[in-house]
Amino acid sequence: MLARAAGIPRVLMMLLSVVGIGLAGNSYGQNIVNGSGAHADNTSVGFNNGVAIGLDADADTGAPRGAAPVAIGSKTSASGTGSQVAIGDGAAANGRNSVSIGGLPGADGAQKSGTTASGDYSVAIGSSAQATGAGALALGGDDTSVSGGAVAAGDHAMAFGALSNANGGYSQAFGIGSTALANDSQAYGTNAKATGTSALALGANSNAANANDVALGSGSVTAVAVGTSSVTINGVTYAFAGQVPNGTVSIGSAGKERTLTNLAAGRLDATSTDAVNGSQLNATNLAVEATNVKVNTLGGDVATALGGGASYDGNVFTMPSYNVYGSQYNNAGAAIAALQNLAPLQYSTAAAPTTGLGANGAPVSNDVTLVGPLAGAVTLHNVATGIDGTDAVNVDQLNNAISAAVINVGPTGAVYVAGNPDTYAMPSATGANATAVGSGSVASGQGSTAIGNGASATADNSVALGANSVANEANTVSVGAAGSERRVTNVAPGVNGTDAVNKNQLNAGLGQVQNQVNDNLKKSYGGTAAAIAIAGLRYDDRPGKISAGVATGWYHNQMGLAIGVGGTSDDGVWRVNGGLTMSPTLSSPDIGGVVGVTYTFN
Repeated sequence: MLARAAGIPRVLMMLLSVVGIGLAGNSYGQNIVNGSGAHADNTSVGFNNGVAIGLDADADTGAPRGAAPVAIGSKTSASGTGSQVAIGDGAAANGRNSVSIGGLPGADGAQKSGTTASGDYSVAIGSSAQATGAGALALGGDDTSVSGGAVAAGDHAMAFGALSNANGGYSQAFGIGSTALANDSQAYGTNAKATGTSALALGANSNAANANDVALGSGSVTAVAVGTSSVTINGVTYAFAGQVPNGTVSIGSAGKERTLTNLAAGRLDATSTDAVNGSQLNATNLAVEATNVKVNTLGGDVATALGGGASYDGNVFTMPSYNVYGSQYNNAGAAIAALQNLAPLQYSTAAAPTTGLGANGAPVSNDVTLVGPLAGAVTLHNVATGIDGTDAVNVDQLNNAISAAVINVGPTGAVYVAGNPDTYAMPSATGANATAVGSGSVASGQGSTAIGNGASATADNSVALGANSVANEANTVSVGAAGSERRVTNVAPGVNGTDAVNKNQLNAGLGQVQNQVNDNLKKSYGGTAAAIAIAGLRYDDRPGKISAGVATGWYHNQMGLAIGVGGTSDDGVWRVNGGLTMSPTLSSPDIGGVVGVTYTFN
């Protein structure tokens, strides 16, 4: 017996021995034929150095210059135009210089398909193995079906293992039942499938079904790659790199996913297509958490500064509520504006006129206007007694002045009144308890008094003092008439609360009022400057962004400073901003604040 060399099948050793014997015992151009029906002919005009051993073995060649095909085994066929080799019952090597090695019967005695190498330069080894593509390699046999051997049908394809199939050009199928059907596809593992062009399936039962797909691991399955060009967050669109994927990689399947471990940190920039690992995501989470802490702290500080019941619990900001002249305001700016616009005492200038116009239709200036809740004039109560000539007088002082104009003389209570009219006319006092003194004077109102030539007191309880004075409104004292007004001079300073005041008292009172008005005006200017400053704050409204702003305002020589922060939720529907203001130019700087919340419904 022939000794079996390590790593070389016994059948190859027998083949080499037989060929060696034949070549040693025969001269060039001779063939070896042994077996009933065996033949080794040249179907062209050349010679044949072939070997045909076995029942109906066929080692014919059609090469014009001859060849040396080898057919060993019953019904083997090594025919074609080259030096084919077919070894084993039913083996067929019909491609040029192809090799087919494999037995025909199965272990159960059933008849199987013979091993076939029909592609030029192809190799088929194993029972029922099929190498039909040019340069193809099929290695592996099986007796479970009629054609259970490896199949390499694609040009330069390789199939290793029973039931393996490499059908695409340059495809590779390694493993029992593995399939590589498309060009350049590769399948490694039992029943692995690579059906897409240039696809790779690695692992038992893995499936790379689409072009350029990669299925890694047992049971991994790929799906159609889906490109993602951008994402919109809070109304802002962010473009992605790698928008058109060439394929997809799967490391598991639905319900049987795998974690990907020991992944190095990927590059982080706008053009990176690297995968990121858990530590990179953790860094992002830490940054977001730090930002949340800052926002929560700032929200609490803003709520404290605003007052008015404002609060922030980390998620919800409760707006403040300010009571200004009986009305509620949830906005600090609106409350400040109400303080300015609805103040009961307003000072106007030509540059900033109030609720009225002067006699010539121009805006009034250097004027104090009393503003009440209702339209019309406002009664001024608690007026102090005027002292200086420019002081306001109260009603008591006015009544005293009227009383001083009437003189009662004579020991018997007689009233003496002297007059020197150009033309005398009888005075008329027709009103009950009325008094008329002077030529042509008329006191027709009940309790009225008319003193002076042509004086007229027609309203109840009215007083007309002086020639041609007219008192036609009840409970009034007139010292002149329309177009003929008079001054009331030598008015003593008022003492009691209802006394009239003279100009000096009025001036003193107005001076105090003016000082207060000027102080209030500066504060209102400072508040306006602060409102202008806070109106200048601008924030980044992009979703997920938090920004801060600083602004300054200037109004009537007063300065306002503002600082604020604003943010927008990731979904873009909530926007929150708050700020603080200060007027540093005032003697006692004032501080204000504002908070605003916006919700987008669609």
